[in-house]
Amino acid sequence: MKKLKVLFLCTGNSCRSQMAEGWARYLKGDSIDAYSAGIEKHGLNPYAVKVMAETGVDISKQYSKLLDEVRDIDFDYVVTVCGHAHENCPYFPGRAKVIHVGFDDPPKLAANVSDEEAKLDCYRHVRDKIAEFISGFPDGYLGEGNIKMSEIEKDKVRQEVRKRYAEIAESECCCRTASSSCCADTLGNAEASAEVGYSKEDMISVPEGSNMGLGCGNPQAIAALKEGEVMLDLGSGGGFDCFLAARQVGKNGRVIGVDMTPDMISKARANAQKGGYENVEFRLGEIEYLPVADSAVDVIISNCVINLSPDKKQVFSEAFRVLKPGGRITISDVAAVKPIPKEVRDDLSKYSGCVAGAIQVSEIRKTLEGEGFKNIKIAINEDSKRFIKDWFPGSGVEEYVRSSIIEAEKGE
Repeated sequence: MKKLKVLFLCTGNSCRSQMAEGWARYLKGDSIDAYSAGIEKHGLNPYAVKVMAETGVDISKQYSKLLDEVRDIDFDYVVTVCGHAHENCPYFPGRAKVIHVGFDDPPKLAANVSDEEAKLDCYRHVRDKIAEFISGFPDGYLGEGNIKMSEIEKDKVRQEVRKRYAEIAESECCCRTASSSCCADTLGNAEASAEVGYSKEDMISVPEGSNMGLGCGNPQAIAALKEGEVMLDLGSGGGFDCFLAARQVGKNGRVIGVDMTPDMISKARANAQKGGYENVEFRLGEIEYLPVADSAVDVIISNCVINLSPDKKQVFSEAFRVLKPGGRITISDVAAVKPIPKEVRDDLSKYSGCVAGAIQVSEIRKTLEGEGFKNIKIAINEDSKRFIKDWFPGSGVEEYVRSSIIEAEKGE
């Protein structure tokens, strides 16, 4: 069986990533070629070497490396083991999949500990957490022959969605479906934003090309954004909602847009430059593995994007992780109001068209509750049936899905 090439990445490549490399070589050497590197190079941490040696794993011959030293290797997976590395992880071309698994920073845990044994306990705690992760290094990721069918299906969905939205980013118009006549009267037309809650002022106040007509509501309008807040947009597209939010959070606030399509990120960054938005930035990444640090944002919005994810539980788990205590989500998305027929579910064009991936309200609520969210409110917009019928004319998809507003909070 061909081994997977896996890179463990952290800030200084001195401790967590070194322990992960050591554990991977020790526990999974028959299936993984393990590497580690850092955004910076801090040298091998002697406490990490000591606690790993206690388990029989010798990492003393490993050494601290910069990311540039391993960039030419064709990795299957890049695992970021700290928030700073994940936030600054570059785009890896080719097949590399970036996974974020944040572990506590042992030096920080031990910073206020004077007793030597207690200090080592801080490192042992993280060492054991990393070992636990490596032992089950996610089911389905241990080699092509062992990948579960569900993982293959998820990748197919992501590839279809990325391909479709890359086409939209590159086109002069923004039609939702590949079969739609370009910029006819489909939701993909930028003017359709008026139908889902945007004012004329909203649409003319942003750089040309940022309103791509791909929403099913107006989440930033009801997010109650405040001056100085940090807002995150999941699936930011051309930057429309980010630019509107930038006015509300002001110069003391910050807006972060995340999108998994490189062409969309390029388009949004160009739009930000055109509009002179200094408090807005766009990051490339999957919403299932957000390139954002823990407890970093006050508000998360998203507009007709989470339905596109094949792993919605992971999306909400990541949302909970990056929210500050007391933070909130305000999401406009498509929800199923009755079971969606199999022939619709299996149609990838309807998945990338925001229909086939919709889940029912009860499942949305259960998933949010399972991740720890409180004060959950889900409101169905029955009137949305009127514009959803234009997404796939004549198909009847409007009988199965509706636009919805999803609100929830992370406890203090």
